[in-house]
Amino acid sequence: MPGMNSALHPDDWSVTVPPAAAASAALHGALLESRQRWQDLAGLGADLVFETDNAGRFTFLWPETVLGHRAAGLLGRRADSLLLGAGPSPFDLRQAVRNHRAWVADAAGRPRCLSLSLVPLGDVRGGFIGLRGAAHDVTQQEAAAAAAAAGLRRAAMLDALAETVRLTGTAREAVDSGLAGLRETLGCAGTAMIVPAEAGPEVAAATADLPPGLLAAGGPALATGQDWLGPLADGSPAALLHHHGRLPACSLLAAWREPGNRAWDTEDLAVLRSMAAMLGATLGFGRMQQELERQANTDPLTGLANRRAFLDALEARLASRPAEGGALVFLDLDNLKPLNDRHGHEAGDAALRATARLLRDGAGPDDIAGRFGGDEFTLWIAGADAAAASARAAALL
Repeated sequence: MPGMNSALHPDDWSVTVPPAAAASAALHGALLESRQRWQDLAGLGADLVFETDNAGRFTFLWPETVLGHRAAGLLGRRADSLLLGAGPSPFDLRQAVRNHRAWVADAAGRPRCLSLSLVPLGDVRGGFIGLRGAAHDVTQQEAAAAAAAAGLRRAAMLDALAETVRLTGTAREAVDSGLAGLRETLGCAGTAMIVPAEAGPEVAAATADLPPGLLAAGGPALATGQDWLGPLADGSPAALLHHHGRLPACSLLAAWREPGNRAWDTEDLAVLRSMAAMLGATLGFGRMQQELERQANTDPLTGLANRRAFLDALEARLASRPAEGGALVFLDLDNLKPLNDRHGHEAGDAALRATARLLRDGAGPDDIAGRFGGDEFTLWIAGADAAAASARAAALL
């Protein structure tokens, strides 16, 4: 048929497609392929892409689910309604930007950090008609960077505090310096070290008076070996952190802030726990030194100063108060050996302890009592003349 450009041949079922239709189909296929290519590339290069109008409302979003939201449900909604916190909105920008950080809320209300790249859109007259943008979810990277930065800050703080402790002289000076530095570093109202004692927990060192209730909380904390966190009755954020040493080295680091101040965060607690171990070990070392010195200077049976400690104390007293004078009384027990032989050493030990108790009860606040060895005892009576010394000695018999 003249003028027709397609025909159906009787010997097959093939169709001759007109050139215009073939071109249209090819163009449609190319467009579909281009669109798919664009979507694939956009998906590889960004977690989401979008466009807004000149009022900042979403007009296009991809993929179908964005931060847990259905993309269709966000169309027409202002983009800045997703932002968290105050400050300028990146969706108000009129110039191209890359890698702009913004915190937004996902569908569950959780904070997510987006790295935005934006370019403004204009009409033929150059007027602003919206934004086109791509975003990467960099929440995990931000969290990792924040954790690394916090770790560096914490390490720097602990290094500075450790240096403060190291440069001091005695263990007590080291603890005092460490507590003062910790108070300044964390903005505390006060810091202290609490140790167990026969009558209950007691303060071994402190930078300020403990708030009501904190020392009482130390008893259960020491008994259970558990750290304690929480506000006190007046609202003060407080913490008790353990150093799990053996007596006399166990202790608690106490820290507190003024009522209404912020509670302890993860970094605060990390610093407190590290300092609890450092200061607890230092304090425990000092207390063990004191205990060893006490044992070295004390007669274990009577609790009086031994010979060396008595002579050292008397020498120091005479050097510090040369004009005071005094009287030195020597006492011994008669028949101690027959008592031991007849009734056993327990009876002899009881006699020695009774004598020590008489000396201790009869000694004045400035006197020095000691066991010189065996059945011999000494008593320095400060400021006494011969008559006073005789009277005091007679009172002991």
